[in-house]
Amino acid sequence: MKESTTTNYHDTTERKTTEANIKNRTGCSYISVRRSFAVKMSKSASPQSCADEIPCTSKCCRMLQTFKFLAMPQLEVLSNNEMNLNRNLGLLQASVSSILQQPEVPKGGALVKVCFAGACYSEGHVRRKGYRPRFPGYEISGIIYEVCNSLPNRNLNPGDRIILYPDEEIADSGYTEFLPISDVSKIYQIPSNMSLAVAAMIPGGGLTGFSAVLKAKPHIEKLAEVKPIVNVLVVGAGGLGLWTLRMAEYLLGEHNTNVRVFVADSNIDRLLTAQDHGCYDIIHWNEEDHEEYICERTIEACHGGLDVVIDFVSSRRTMNRSLQVLNREGLIIVGGSSVTEMSINLNVLSAKQQSITSIPKGSPEELAELVQCVASGRVSPPTYAVFPVENANQVFEDLTLARITGRAVLRLGNTNVDN
Repeated sequence: MKESTTTNYHDTTERKTTEANIKNRTGCSYISVRRSFAVKMSKSASPQSCADEIPCTSKCCRMLQTFKFLAMPQLEVLSNNEMNLNRNLGLLQASVSSILQQPEVPKGGALVKVCFAGACYSEGHVRRKGYRPRFPGYEISGIIYEVCNSLPNRNLNPGDRIILYPDEEIADSGYTEFLPISDVSKIYQIPSNMSLAVAAMIPGGGLTGFSAVLKAKPHIEKLAEVKPIVNVLVVGAGGLGLWTLRMAEYLLGEHNTNVRVFVADSNIDRLLTAQDHGCYDIIHWNEEDHEEYICERTIEACHGGLDVVIDFVSSRRTMNRSLQVLNREGLIIVGGSSVTEMSINLNVLSAKQQSITSIPKGSPEELAELVQCVASGRVSPPTYAVFPVENANQVFEDLTLARITGRAVLRLGNTNVDN
């Protein structure tokens, strides 16, 4: 894929303006903030220890707590001032990786050099809402940099191309250049013919889409025995939605005329991208339209109601729409990072024999199967673009504002590996 040519964040003119803004807000220089951030990355660092090593105001130290976005796996609520300052500083792990020491190889583990990391909507969610429901950097690919001598018999060697099964150990660390992995069972080698940029998307979006369709498949097959047509709606034409379309082709059959997969989204550009990924039809959910009209148009577009809804937005509005257009014995599968709370009439749900469930976390075995499917060409990855990690903030903003269709992947460092 062609690498983005977006202007580098550290353009001289913009950087001078940024430094001035930072000094006005914190009382310390840009380089002091960056160096202090490196000290704050240590979990044991405190405002006092920061001041002992590098002159820095207490206000700066308090502000730097927000930078644990890249280091602390906990829910944070950011003030407007902190969010603005975060944008100015870039919140880029890559900016400070050069002044952080390379981590040691954990006992019985391995050290991974991260080459690519998926940019996910959950990071854009932080900029828009001020909090994060998930952790950054859990979609990564790279190479084995070093292996512990005490590692038991396992076929891992320096230079091996790998991905990681996503869990809490890597959830907050994927955007750092070197990643120590203590549990090598989470490491999966990828074939030499697979792009590392594509591989980075598989443990997150790919596995989620795979799990969503696997969850829906038994219900679809059961309905197909008694209905001539089974209508499936994917809500959200972002990265998860596009991966789900690819998985539906593979798991349900590309030429299965009994199953029709529709995609609904509020953004026309994303819908056009989804149309290129094999859906039966697209439905524009214009947020300015009346809810009753949206539901009527959805039923009309599907030539009847929907039997299965896979909702990656899972907002109150999308859930209410899904319930309005869901057929008897219909199934809603909830995904994404929504924190929506809503009331549902259980009597109606029971009377119509409808169900609501969640997307399960994909298993390591499913991840291994998916890698082979993509490597062999049985599953094609969705459209994606590669950006340097220095432009991460702009990428997150563009994802949030739907300026990027398809997936976005960040390239870390001056790596010579493929896209």
